Amino acid sequence: MKTTYALLVALCSFFLAWSITYAGPNADELAKTLNDEWEVIFYTLPSDQQAERFKALLPRIREFKAKYPYRAEPLVIEAVTQCTLVAAEWSFGALSDIENAKDLLLKAIDIDPKAMEAAAYIALGNLYYRLPGWPISFGDEDLARQYLESAVKLYPDEVDTNYFLGDYWLGEEEYDKALLYLEKAEKAKIRPEHELSDRHTMAETLKALDSARKRENGRDSFFADIVPSFFKQ
Repeated sequence: MKTTYALLVALCSFFLAWSITYAGPNADELAKTLNDEWEVIFYTLPSDQQAERFKALLPRIREFKAKYPYRAEPLVIEAVTQCTLVAAEWSFGALSDIENAKDLLLKAIDIDPKAMEAAAYIALGNLYYRLPGWPISFGDEDLARQYLESAVKLYPDEVDTNYFLGDYWLGEEEYDKALLYLEKAEKAKIRPEHELSDRHTMAETLKALDSARKRENGRDSFFADIVPSFFKQ
């Protein structure tokens, strides 16, 4: 009986690994397509035009998630899309959407912490240092730093990992620490597959560098408008 059970486990493991490997290229292409669409909406459209586009994008992301349940990418894309939808259009379900986004990002890290160049760590770091503790249980500077540092450890030379950690230290008025990461972000190469977001991040990097050198707190507003102002008082 034990031998039969062990054989079944081995076979299941083999077929699962094979199916993930076989599905890889198609999943990668779909992840890039959906992420590219998110970038166009977020970086090029006025805020009053974003909500409907994010709503139209979410069902396709969830189909992707259902088709590839063992991939981290659809979890990350869904979480970030949910957060940016909340920022574009507040609703009664917004708090649960943000909490769900956090759960998706944590699950993505469990599956593959390096997915999408550590995007789950970056997103969690942003949520924890830009949002209040009440009413959505974020507002934790230590956790924010840990997540952003984890992203830099995994991808030490990318513009986004260095920029967001540098921006964190800028918000803490730790200007020398901010400069360490922002100057590294400034030297990073623009990735052709992420040209739109990287160029936006590079522009934010230059503004943050100017603030850090002037010893001014110039923290970026990424995710900052995700909750109404009355929750921030």
